[in-house]
Amino acid sequence: MEDMDLLADYRIPFVGLKPGKHVFHLRVDPEFFACFPLSDVDQVLGEVLVELDKLDTTMTLRMTLAATMTAPCDRCLDDVSVSLEGSDRVSIRFGDETSYDDELWILGSNEYQLDLADAIFQLVHLAKPNRTIHENEDDCDLDMTEWQDPSSDDGDNADDIDPRWAALKGLDN
Repeated sequence: MEDMDLLADYRIPFVGLKPGKHVFHLRVDPEFFACFPLSDVDQVLGEVLVELDKLDTTMTLRMTLAATMTAPCDRCLDDVSVSLEGSDRVSIRFGDETSYDDELWILGSNEYQLDLADAIFQLVHLAKPNRTIHENEDDCDLDMTEWQDPSSDDGDNADDIDPRWAALKGLDN
């Protein structure tokens, strides 16, 4: 029940809002990610700027993320701060049943608020880089990187085949 209270700030009641543009600033922090135990990020600090443009029959939701993530460097395992930026736009319509798609949310007649927690969670994860490393390799911990072979470039070289496996290449039919 406590998780529900932590996510209350991420619910925007739209029923009482007048038509027009409305701006909300929602924080993104470790407390937010504590509500998602399967998240692979938790040390994120920043905010999501939410712009809700309400019309009589539709709404448009724009979310813009500006945050900093602290995570272990993939090269040396020291903490590194990475800037996270991203944005998303969702069109919202009203219908008989509630359904959520990537770019279109259809809200049933019983809906009275927008729950943005999952959308913000996804926005942060999509903004996360594939690799988290120090921009300058000299910033890495030398004790951790000295054992790495500088000639191997992440193992992407196709010529570096184990000789035992290379002998099997001749067995093609």
